[in-house]
Amino acid sequence: MAIPPRTMSPSFRFKALNPAFQSDPRRILGQQLQQQGLSSAPVQTPLQGLGRLSSALVGAYLQKGAIDRQVAREDERTKQIMNMIPANASPEMRAFAMSNPDAFANAFGTAMLQPTSSVFTQNTGAGTIYGTQVTNPLSGNVSQNVSGFAARPKPQATQIITLINPTDPNDFVTGDKNSAEIKAALASNKYQLPSKSGSTVNVNQKTETVANQEAAKNGIAQIGALQKEVSADRDLVGRLDISLALLEGDTETGPLTQLITPFKSLGKQLGFLNDQQIQNLSNTEILRAAFAYQIPRMRVPGSGATSDFEAKLFSEATANMSNTPEANKVLILGMKKLAERKREILDLKEKYFKKNSNLLGFAEFEENNSKPIFMKYDTDSQYDQAIESGELKSGDLYYNGKTNTFEIVE
Repeated sequence: MAIPPRTMSPSFRFKALNPAFQSDPRRILGQQLQQQGLSSAPVQTPLQGLGRLSSALVGAYLQKGAIDRQVAREDERTKQIMNMIPANASPEMRAFAMSNPDAFANAFGTAMLQPTSSVFTQNTGAGTIYGTQVTNPLSGNVSQNVSGFAARPKPQATQIITLINPTDPNDFVTGDKNSAEIKAALASNKYQLPSKSGSTVNVNQKTETVANQEAAKNGIAQIGALQKEVSADRDLVGRLDISLALLEGDTETGPLTQLITPFKSLGKQLGFLNDQQIQNLSNTEILRAAFAYQIPRMRVPGSGATSDFEAKLFSEATANMSNTPEANKVLILGMKKLAERKREILDLKEKYFKKNSNLLGFAEFEENNSKPIFMKYDTDSQYDQAIESGELKSGDLYYNGKTNTFEIVE
C-alpha cells in the first residue's frame, strides 16, 4: 500500500497523538522564547536586541522540532493503518483509508472485534436442530441460540396386503402395496388378492370358510395399524433421545429450575448472562420443548380434543420440568422401552402371520417368544449374572426387587 507523501506540517487528525504534541516541553519552551523574541517593547541596548533575536530563533527551532516529531508520529500511524487494509480491499475503501485514516482505523477495529454469527445445525436422528452460533473474537467462546427443530420427513403411509396362491393355501406373500415384492408377485400371475365376494372361496380344491377369511383380514388390519403406530413412534423416540442426552449432560430440572427459568430468559435479553449461562438456558428450553412434544402423543387416537385438565394429567404422567433429573431419566427410559416393545410385537406378529395366515393363537406365541418389558432382579447374584452375561448394559432400566424401585445401570 503506497503511503501518502510526508507533509511538513501535522494534520492533527489523530486525536490520540495530539496530547503528545501539546504537552511537549520543548515546544512549550520554544513558544515562550519566541514570544519573548517577538516582543514589541523598545530595545534599550544593542545587546538586548541581539538577545531577543536569539530567543526568537531558538524558539522557532524548538517549535519546528516539535512539529517534525508530530509529523513523524502521524506518518507512522498512517503507515500502520494502511497496513491494516486487506489485500482484496476495494479502491473505494483504500481511498477512504487514505483520506480518513483515523476514522478508518476506528471502524475497522470495531468491525474486527464484533462477534461473528453463523448458522448451525445438529442432527438428532429424529430431525435437525437449527439456529445461530455466535463467536466472541476476544474470548473465543461460542454460544448457540436454537431457532427451531426440523423433523425428519415422515415415511409414506404403508398399506399392507396379502396375496394368496389359489392353488396352494400355504403359499402367500405379505407386504406393502407399493413394494417391489408385491409388484413382482402380481406380475407373475401366480398370486391374487383374496376374494371379497361370496361366502366361500376355493383354495387348493378345498373350501375356505368365511371365518378364516375374516381372521386373515383381521390379522392384516392389526399389523397395518401397529405399523402406523411404530412409524409414528419414531418422532417420539427422537425427542426422547434428545431429552435423555440433555439430562445426561447435567441439564437441571425440578421445581426450582422451573421457577427461575423465566428470570434467566429475561436476564439473557438484558445481556446479564455469560456464554456458558446462555448455553445452559438454551439446553433447558430445548428440554422443555421435548417434554411438551410428548404430552399430546399420550392421547388415544380418535378420542377427541384434549382438555386442559387432561393435558395436566398427561404432563404429570410423563417426564416434565417439575420432576428431578433422576426421575425424568427413569420415565424416558421407560417410554423408550414401551416403544421398543411395540416394535418387537410388530415383528412377532408379522412372523406369526407369515406362517399361519392369521393371528389366531398369537397371544400364546407372544408369551413364549418375548421377554418382560422390564427385567426384575431380586438378589445381588441375579443382578451380577445379568451384567456378566450382557443381559444388562450401562444405561439400561431394570426393576430392583430388593428395594422395589426402578434403577438405571451405571
